[in-house]
Amino acid sequence: MSVKANRTVRIPLSVPDQRADDLHATHNPYQYCQNRTVDWCWPDAPTHPDDLKTGKGDAEDALYDDLRDKTDHELHSNLVQKAIKDAVSAVGSCKTSWENGDRISKPEFQDHADESYTMTYDKRAATYHRYKASFAVLDGAPVHCRYELPATLNATPYNQYVRDSRWGFSTSKLVFDGEQFWLHAVMKRSYTDAPEYPPTADGPDTQEDFTRVLGVDLNVNGHSAVTSAGGFHGNADYLNHRRSTYEELRGELQETGTRSAHLRLQSRRGVEWAWLDQYAHHVANCIVADAVTVGATHVVFENLTRIRQRISNEPKFQQWLFGRVQKYVEYKLKEFGISFEQVAARYTSQSCSRTDCDCVDEDNRSGKQFNCISCGYALNADLNAAKNIGLKFLETLPASRTCSSGKATSQLALVSGTLTPTGSFSRVDWASTDKPHPQRASGSLSARAK
Repeated sequence: MSVKANRTVRIPLSVPDQRADDLHATHNPYQYCQNRTVDWCWPDAPTHPDDLKTGKGDAEDALYDDLRDKTDHELHSNLVQKAIKDAVSAVGSCKTSWENGDRISKPEFQDHADESYTMTYDKRAATYHRYKASFAVLDGAPVHCRYELPATLNATPYNQYVRDSRWGFSTSKLVFDGEQFWLHAVMKRSYTDAPEYPPTADGPDTQEDFTRVLGVDLNVNGHSAVTSAGGFHGNADYLNHRRSTYEELRGELQETGTRSAHLRLQSRRGVEWAWLDQYAHHVANCIVADAVTVGATHVVFENLTRIRQRISNEPKFQQWLFGRVQKYVEYKLKEFGISFEQVAARYTSQSCSRTDCDCVDEDNRSGKQFNCISCGYALNADLNAAKNIGLKFLETLPASRTCSSGKATSQLALVSGTLTPTGSFSRVDWASTDKPHPQRASGSLSARAK
């Protein structure tokens, strides 16, 4: 059994002075291909979301040959394909927003006031190494760029993923922010060394008698998702910061009211929703990787109806994000035969997760720290909630779930082992899940893994 995980590392590039113009020149026909694709996907005056065309294969069949001709066959064939894919993705994000009842407008890939842009490169149009990368440009030699690395690499995403041979490069993005070129390197890895379950030789007679649960707590600040096995994934604070920044920009553009402001607003909307959707995929991938690593049979979330009672940062958006993460986790788990479950987990933040303590008190939690006022048990508050969510599901199982030896076969996956509902702990050294360091809003290399 295996599961794929990915991380994105943001690396500043050193581009030879004489070659920067080659990259800029390549973006012009790339942008042309993007806009032509949007025109094809977006009919005049659409009246229903299904009027928008979002099939990448259909778009390539209809446009590829013509776009190659229009760009005089100078733009790398793979860059033409990636420009088509970028545009289809932007239209797909608009379609999703329309289906959710939001107002939308036709995406436009246009020149920004700060001259920023993004191009997508896979390994047919770019070559990625541990310390440098090269990119295909218009009918010329590839541009070779070295990574600008800090003096100390310890604890940086670059050291954790790019230099680790277990991770490999995948389709990535070349980004120009108006001043600096960046590589948003997508690193992928397959986990195939999950422990057999049950981990002991004298386990249950049949797999059907065995249950190992991974509890998941979703949050609006701190980490977006925390699992009972100690997985801390995503950065809700950075997510909210990015959304707030976008909302401020949208307000300024709407207030300006000029045509250029309107066009910029249109182009930004599809990009923002595409980023949010990618973020939801990232968090879901991390949760699935944790589930496979610990040999879980069930992954359990809170029922979403509880969200409106506990959040204040635009409940509609948070419910959309949490729902999207759960939807992605559910379908990704099917490949591994792992069940997706939900529980009505009242008081998971206030209850002590020790099985021999029944204390439920709002004073137990202070911010991100949980300290039981009864037994003194202390741990991260979100981890405590994730454990409670998993234990809540175990309580719903039949009391007779035991094997012939009399040992309990219902377990909660923890950081360093498993816990039964009766409080029996078994130590298990899980394979490393290589969890990312928390993202921060700064632009430093060490802050950008997603």
